[in-house]
Amino acid sequence: EEPTVDFDKLDVFSVEDVLDIGGGRPLFSQFAYEDWTMLSLRFEVYILVHAFRRDANDPDRVGIHLDHLLFYYSKYFKKALTPKTFGADSVKDLLDLIKDTAVVDGKNQVVRTVLPEDMESFGVFAMITEAARRYRNRRVSLGDESAALKLTQQVAVAGAGAVSGPRPVVSGPRPVTPVAGARPVVVGGPRPVGAMTVPAVRPAGAVGWQRNGAGVSPAARPAWWGYGH
Repeated sequence: EEPTVDFDKLDVFSVEDVLDIGGGRPLFSQFAYEDWTMLSLRFEVYILVHAFRRDANDPDRVGIHLDHLLFYYSKYFKKALTPKTFGADSVKDLLDLIKDTAVVDGKNQVVRTVLPEDMESFGVFAMITEAARRYRNRRVSLGDESAALKLTQQVAVAGAGAVSGPRPVVSGPRPVTPVAGARPVVVGGPRPVGAMTVPAVRPAGAVGWQRNGAGVSPAARPAWWGYGH
C-alpha cells in the first residue's frame, strides 16, 4: 500500500510524476479554471519566445520586443491575446502574472523566458502553476485581495484572427512569418481535473525526455519559484 501523501506540505518541484503524486492523485487536483488558463498562458508564451527565435534565425533579432508580443502571439496561435481579460492593464502587467516563466529584459525590452528550450518534461508547467496557486491562496487568506486573479471567462478565442496591439514597424528585414511545420502547439482551454495531458512536444535536442518527467532540482529553479519561501 502506497504511503499517504500530505498534499499541503508536498514540495511541488520534487514530484516525479505530475499525473500521480501518490495514490493516483495528480499534482493539479486542486486546479480551477483560472489555474488551467494561467498554465496555458505560461506554455504559450514559453513556446512563442523559443519558436520566434528559431524562425528568425538572426543574431540581430534576439527576441520579441514587448510592444510586439501581442502581434506575434496572434500570428502564431491564430487568436487574440487581450491583457484586460486577465485583469492586466498592459502587456507588461500581463507578463508580471507569469514572471516565473517569462520576463522582460530591462535593457532592450525584449521578452525572454527563464525556462530552457531543451527540457526533459513539460510537467514543470504544472509544478509552476501549482506553486503559484498555493502562494496566491496564502496571500488572499492573509487578507491581500490584490493577489487574487481577475480573469474573465473565455480569455482567448481560437481563430479570432484579430491582431491585438500595434503592428511592428520594421526597417530592413520583414517581420518573421511562422515557418510551416514550426508552429507552436497550443495548449487547449480549461481541462477537467484528472484529465491533464502533458503537451506532446519534444524540445529539440532533448535527451531522456519523459511524458511525466521528474522533479526539478533546487539549483535549476529560478529564484522567484520559491513564491515567498
